[in-house]
Amino acid sequence: ECTSSDGDTQLAVPILVAESDQASIKICQPGEKSRRLEDGRSNEESKKASSSRRITRSQARGDREEELFKWILSKRQFTEVATQQVIDGWHSIWCRHRQRIGQFEEFWTKSGKSWEDLTIVKDPKTVISNFIAQQVSAHTTNTNSNACRTAIGMLFRIQCFQEDRINGFALKQIMKKPVAATRKKRREEPIYKLDILLKHIQERAEIKRKLSEQEHLGCTISSIMAFSTLHLAEIYRASVIQLEDNVWQLSASIWKGDNYDLSVTFRPLSNLKVCPTSWLSSWIALRNEEDRSKALWWRPKNKKVSSYEYLSKAVHIVMEASGVVKEYSVTSIRKSQITKSINQGATIQEINRASRHKDGPSTVAVHYDMNLNDTIRERLTNFE
Repeated sequence: ECTSSDGDTQLAVPILVAESDQASIKICQPGEKSRRLEDGRSNEESKKASSSRRITRSQARGDREEELFKWILSKRQFTEVATQQVIDGWHSIWCRHRQRIGQFEEFWTKSGKSWEDLTIVKDPKTVISNFIAQQVSAHTTNTNSNACRTAIGMLFRIQCFQEDRINGFALKQIMKKPVAATRKKRREEPIYKLDILLKHIQERAEIKRKLSEQEHLGCTISSIMAFSTLHLAEIYRASVIQLEDNVWQLSASIWKGDNYDLSVTFRPLSNLKVCPTSWLSSWIALRNEEDRSKALWWRPKNKKVSSYEYLSKAVHIVMEASGVVKEYSVTSIRKSQITKSINQGATIQEINRASRHKDGPSTVAVHYDMNLNDTIRERLTNFE
């Protein structure tokens, strides 16, 4: 928590504090969609059988992918608990790794090899090169080729192979085109002004009670993104608590790069109409007293937690209503915020500290700098 030692007026800006021991936040996942069946017994039975076969094949393939990884770790005397914790450390990325391991397992067994043969491989870079070459010749996507190299390289790393024995010169040559094709381009491109979005949020604040639940949600998230530079996925996983003087503390888990927990403290801004504290207060006020302990993005009208897709759609509704071109993604709010800060004269140190792009500013934020983002955040509320 951050409190003031004097009676001066507090600025409503988030203070970024990295926490190492905070418990992770769990949010209910969206339920599975139910399947509607046509009338008629024969058609219904046919669909059930077809669906059952698809599910069986999918489950078998998924089980085989995960079993191979777990089997390799078991050969190294890993317990089931330790193996599961290794998998949990990848969070949602494990699904991607598992799919690529499944592709490799199919390639490996079709070439007449067994799982046991994987434990006696002497030259893993040749194995990976042959697999990637086969994928490229089968016209797989460049993204898939990159993901396969990462996942299969990881499969050999857990067997204690060093990097130079996994990523050899020949493999680098094979991967040149896929890597170049998927490398993010650095280019000059126009970005809409953050003021466009903030003005719209300010106008919506005057008619909060008339807003639909989804639009209210979109304005709340847009306000948080504009003043914290958090990604939507991080906001989706977040929880909040209300402190004294309408101060709100948002706790999020950062899964990009080094995993860590982040606490962002919002205090009332000079312009309350765009302030996250005001929008969080009104969002929580929509629910009944018995629902106050529900997840942050609980939808009181539908009595369920919003999915990530629902949050994304809500933000897009607000962006489009404000006049932002449809081609811009939700991440563009973060880009626009940083661009405005640069235009307002923010130093590179301020930008790095606020956006958490550098390890140095992160270290400073953890140990020393608890309140130096105030100036850059307050300036964002200045627009005409």
